[in-house]
Amino acid sequence: MGRLVPATQGESPVQKHRVLAANDLQYVDGLLMTLGNPNNYLNQDGLDVMSVSEARIAPWAFTGLPTSRVNEVVLVRERLQFLIFPDDSAVEQFRAAPHTETVMVNLGIAVVRGNAPFLSDARLMNFLDFWKGLFFPVTDARVHFLSTCTSDLPSQARLIYINRRMVQSYSHA
Repeated sequence: MGRLVPATQGESPVQKHRVLAANDLQYVDGLLMTLGNPNNYLNQDGLDVMSVSEARIAPWAFTGLPTSRVNEVVLVRERLQFLIFPDDSAVEQFRAAPHTETVMVNLGIAVVRGNAPFLSDARLMNFLDFWKGLFFPVTDARVHFLSTCTSDLPSQARLIYINRRMVQSYSHA
């Protein structure tokens, strides 16, 4: 359900794509505003925060806070553990790596099993060194949450981006 706003001459198109994002405290479902391709936008240099509109914010169960709706929430990019693009509009703009391997990635709030890009001569021990940018993609993923939430959580994702700094461990699956 990504919405494209036509670009004027010489400008990048502003796009809005449904996103599911999680950090240590909450799970957010809303529309992420990007400049251009959302898959490139996530790893853009100098991007500290991301704006999600029409957002539903669901705290992890241990907080005891209720789910809420807000017109806009600003997320600190570095603190996100992962983002999922559930709709076709963002997935269609994704360019898959020529070589992927199935990995199991352990984060603070979830374990993700799926296909990660292994670029060039990358091996399990150093595949993240070959990926430039904060977030790396995992396709055809299964998501196993380690906590409950006040919202329904997806158990599968065609395209999930994982924050490399939030990875606690990983292995071949």
